[in-house]
Amino acid sequence: MPRHRRTATYEQVGGFFNTWTSGPPTSGCAPERFVVVGHRPGRQFRIMSDEKENLEPDLSVLRMDRSGEGRRPPRGRRWPSVLALLLVVSVLIAGLAVVLAPRLSWFLPEVDTITARLVTPAEASSVLTATGYTYARERAAVGAKIIGRVERLLVDEGDRVRTGDTIAVLESDDLVAALRQRQAELLQARATQADSRRQEARFERLLEAKAISQAEYDAEATRLEVANAQVALAEANLANTRARLGYAVITAPIPGVVIERRVEVGEMVAPGGFTTQQATGAIVRIANLETLEVEADINEGYLSRLSLEQPAIIRVDAVPGREYHGRLRQIVPTADRQRAVVEVKVTVEDRDERLLPDMSVNVTFLAPDGDSAMAVGGARVIVPADVVRVDEAGEHVLRVVEGRLRRIAVETGEVEAEDGSVVVLSGLQGGEVLIRGDTGGMGDGARVRTR
Repeated sequence: MPRHRRTATYEQVGGFFNTWTSGPPTSGCAPERFVVVGHRPGRQFRIMSDEKENLEPDLSVLRMDRSGEGRRPPRGRRWPSVLALLLVVSVLIAGLAVVLAPRLSWFLPEVDTITARLVTPAEASSVLTATGYTYARERAAVGAKIIGRVERLLVDEGDRVRTGDTIAVLESDDLVAALRQRQAELLQARATQADSRRQEARFERLLEAKAISQAEYDAEATRLEVANAQVALAEANLANTRARLGYAVITAPIPGVVIERRVEVGEMVAPGGFTTQQATGAIVRIANLETLEVEADINEGYLSRLSLEQPAIIRVDAVPGREYHGRLRQIVPTADRQRAVVEVKVTVEDRDERLLPDMSVNVTFLAPDGDSAMAVGGARVIVPADVVRVDEAGEHVLRVVEGRLRRIAVETGEVEAEDGSVVVLSGLQGGEVLIRGDTGGMGDGARVRTR
């Protein structure tokens, strides 16, 4: 028998579903039982039955479900999503622009540049430039002459001291006891000396009275000389002990500033180095800043350019914007064979409290007539000759400002004989980045790429 389609409504009963072809079941009518998978109660579905039934299609199954499931959101609610998408796209475009901007600059024309140089009169008269360090010509590493423990330390780094000021005191109980012992030995020797003198005088009278022999008198005279020697020895021992006791008080040998302290209270010190004193044996280092000078190494090939009392300009890295003046005091008469340099020493004439030992400096040695050269004119701007361009509007240069060319009118002066540079009298202040050579017809406002 052929199978027929029909529409049924079902309800769940236990694990099975009861179905009716139309409406709920009537009394005495047993429902048909089917197993339905994937449907909810109350929904219509098609089943296959062995019964014959009307084969006309049921169009009710095509009716749209308006219960609210799967409904699209209103048109007005789409704007937040659209705006979020636009924001993400904008961020991506901006990131690509940042990444690709440097690469796009590769397509710009490349030009040669040079920086306008500001030259002071002192630099114009310079003959040699060298690097070096400041140092105090009068300096001392103060240490102890005896072994001892530091009992008091009276100075710290940066303190100013005068000659004879106490720097440190060592423990000296043993030296005080030794001093008292030497004093007692001296008293004993002097008592023996006094008794020998009395005996010698008595023996001398007895010898005159011929009561004793000459040999007995000579023996007594010898004992007196021994007593005198013992007194001298006791006095020397006392002086030695007193001196050693004085070594327990360490004083400053020169005036100056304490630039380094190497021990602390309670540490042991000794001559020549002990424990934390390292190899020098110094407790503190003192430098007289009034004798501050500059040491510099000069290549042997340039030594002929220097002479004693030659003026120099000193620039210290730690004091920017300040120029000190000095003169060449000494050319050390020996050379370093391995480095092929000669050491020179320059006296600083206008030192101040900002100059400290061991600072890095640059020394510019001036020509012998450098003093007069500094008094003539002021600073000048120097540029190569191929930087200056001339057209119907006059002399000008092309300056690079943020990747674009800018035309600047200038006025030039004399030409330097050594390298052919041109002195710019007006229009530039020094430090500007300028185009040199051919520009390929590019003018004011053109975008370029510098090398």
